[in-house]
Amino acid sequence: MGNIPQSNVMKDDFGWEVPVESVPLPTRGVIYSPDSLLFNTETLQIKAMTAKEEDILTSQAFIKENIVVEKLIASCLIEKSIDVNDLITGDRNALMVSIRITGYGSDYKITHGCNNCGHENKINVELSKLGIKRLEVKPVEDGKNIFEYQLPVTKKVIRYKFLTGHDQKEIAITEKRLKKAGVVYDNSVTNFLENTILAIDGITDKNKIKHFVINMPALDSRSLRQHIRQSEPGIDMTWDYDCNSCNHNNDIALPITSEFFWPTT
Repeated sequence: MGNIPQSNVMKDDFGWEVPVESVPLPTRGVIYSPDSLLFNTETLQIKAMTAKEEDILTSQAFIKENIVVEKLIASCLIEKSIDVNDLITGDRNALMVSIRITGYGSDYKITHGCNNCGHENKINVELSKLGIKRLEVKPVEDGKNIFEYQLPVTKKVIRYKFLTGHDQKEIAITEKRLKKAGVVYDNSVTNFLENTILAIDGITDKNKIKHFVINMPALDSRSLRQHIRQSEPGIDMTWDYDCNSCNHNNDIALPITSEFFWPTT
């Protein structure tokens, strides 16, 4: 007889189906290759979190390899042929937030010390109200994750990309190797720029780019990083609240703690 698909069992025997919803991609898919299913894809469908996904969240093997979120998104995506690591960080975050909402609701409770008086505030963040940062800068060509920016001091034209899951994995591997070799690796600014910059005035040699990054004027470095941060599409992971003690308005970057996926209340 063979195994009856689980979806039929849920529908036919239990009269219930796992909900499916569409998640808008901040990039609208314009930066992905025309050969990819992601090209010009404005939304992706996900299924709601179930007990199966809770198993992923508690998998010690996934936790050790730091691939829990990757496996979680892949499990909830309806289109299984999509490689989650092909997505840039902003699109992945959009899926991650939506998946969390389907599993445990929109409320995300955190504690934050007021920037003015230090009072510990208990805050309820409504994830469904986080804004979507759409892609507004144009790539050099549709279907390519390549953008241009001219530095204010040296006037060099930089070609850069938004980091994907593959890029983040490569960075993590490099950091792990250096740490194992006893090398202190805390060059967050230069590390980010080296992995983001694709070309400088047409020069694509990685060693030459690294040399330029190390010696680039601080104003150029800061200006480029601000431009990339402001331009990168994704979810606006900031929240503001008024302190319960001094009424100071705090604008904070949301911490993604274990509470994000395992709310205690």
